[in-house]
Amino acid sequence: MASESSDGAATSFRAAPARDASPAAAATPRVVTSDALLRGESQLAILHERTVYFLRRTRLGKLILTK
Repeated sequence: MASESSDGAATSFRAAPARDASPAAAATPRVVTSDALLRGESQLAILHERTVYFLRRTRLGKLILTK
């Protein structure tokens, strides 16, 4: 279960046990709330490998990632 700090970032996360014993498979992913990413805006530009993607929150509260 994740809990949030004052900036909206999750401070802990319990992942299901990894089936693979390798260190990469056992790593717990970092959890960030969409509110922390969007900071009150409806859209965020993300630069990934020289390509810009847009993370957008819809009127219904869904998230859409587009190029």
